[in-house]
Amino acid sequence: PQTNCTNHPTLPQSSDAMAIIVGQLVRRDRVGLLHGIFSFKRCSNFSSPTLNRQAINNLSSLSLVYQTRAKTSLSRREVAALEDDLTKAVGELKDPILLKTLKTLGWLPKRLVVRDDNETLSLTIQLPSLLHPALDDLKSEIQTKINDLLKKDYKLEIDVQTSKPFPIYTSSSDQRTEYLKQLGPGLANVSHCMAVYSCKGGVGKSTLAVNLAYEMARIGGRVGLLDVDIYGPSLPILVKPDDAAVRQSAIGPGMVKPIEHRGVKLLSLGYVSPDSGVPGSGEAGGAAVMRGPMAGRVVTQLLKGTEWGDLDVLILDLPPGTGDVQLAICQDLRLTGAVAVTTPSKLALADAKKGIDMFTSLGVPTLAVVENMSYFVCDGGGKHYPFGKAGLEEDTKNVFRLPISTLTNESNDSGVPLALARPSDATEELFVIEGLAAAVSRELLIAQHGLDSD
Repeated sequence: PQTNCTNHPTLPQSSDAMAIIVGQLVRRDRVGLLHGIFSFKRCSNFSSPTLNRQAINNLSSLSLVYQTRAKTSLSRREVAALEDDLTKAVGELKDPILLKTLKTLGWLPKRLVVRDDNETLSLTIQLPSLLHPALDDLKSEIQTKINDLLKKDYKLEIDVQTSKPFPIYTSSSDQRTEYLKQLGPGLANVSHCMAVYSCKGGVGKSTLAVNLAYEMARIGGRVGLLDVDIYGPSLPILVKPDDAAVRQSAIGPGMVKPIEHRGVKLLSLGYVSPDSGVPGSGEAGGAAVMRGPMAGRVVTQLLKGTEWGDLDVLILDLPPGTGDVQLAICQDLRLTGAVAVTTPSKLALADAKKGIDMFTSLGVPTLAVVENMSYFVCDGGGKHYPFGKAGLEEDTKNVFRLPISTLTNESNDSGVPLALARPSDATEELFVIEGLAAAVSRELLIAQHGLDSD
């Protein structure tokens, strides 16, 4: 223990106590190590109490790290201390999107656990949703942080859990109670309601809404899709579930259950039995001839009379235009945001801008704009823009352009959305859909925590 290492080039020349510490580290002698730390504390060269405490803490941590690296068995107290230190370090990491620490966000419900083999670490993260575009980056940062602290590559098992969804914009218990009464039991566990709209028909709005829903479900989201276009429901044509029956729910009189298909909960007037008495109900139903007030009641029944269950987002495929249905939706719900669908023609873009203005005036931000049928690629590989290149970049930051695609049309006709079929030659279309889903997920995550996406 008293080996003189004062001539060692990497040690302080005047610190015999430091030499003692290094000697005990080499010998893996914990008692001697503690003696060295105590001697180090008494060194005249380190008389500052603050410096002494810091040095002791650093050396104690060094001891734990060394023992772990050497696979020396740790006492229960040492394991607990190591777990606390690692949990604290992970808690100080910032989420790459929200730029807040995991501790501040409350995403660490349990502390990190060192398994009995001293080779495996287990960590639980609880997120509000799996719709987190940078989740893999966050996991990598956690792994890197732990490896840097322990100077060794440990096997890290991260269990990502999701909390039970609840409607946002309910900062106080009183607000939550009042808003839940307004929503009713069917929407009590839906975090976000988001509209997909267009101001002109025939621009591919429903196609986009369906593919967005299935892509967000593919990346882990709990997603619902409601076809609110009661005058011309498209969902039964675009998605053909094996079991398309709408059944009664036990949570209340007049309530129904949505159809569950490949991870998405679906409902449309086109799925409702034609015997319901609602004009236009059923896939082969006739024209929905009804005035605005009745149309509003039908929309409310579809929306609030359905047991949606736990959803991260309920996507509302609105009818074209800016009429009674759109106003009723915005007044009944606190929409987190909306996605606009248009074509690049000047006429369609002019109407799209009116839609953006209308939703903005109602307090609903447009999260993204999709220019559908924006271009096509000829056999020679050239890209052509039959409707021009005018865009909406100045109106929103997330603009996506989908090509004119026979693959999309074939998927629509087959009743299997492109995001589900995923044909190998649809790389360009799927790339855009994936980018749109990531951008929308990011905006929803930011809104959930009351932050500004800018």
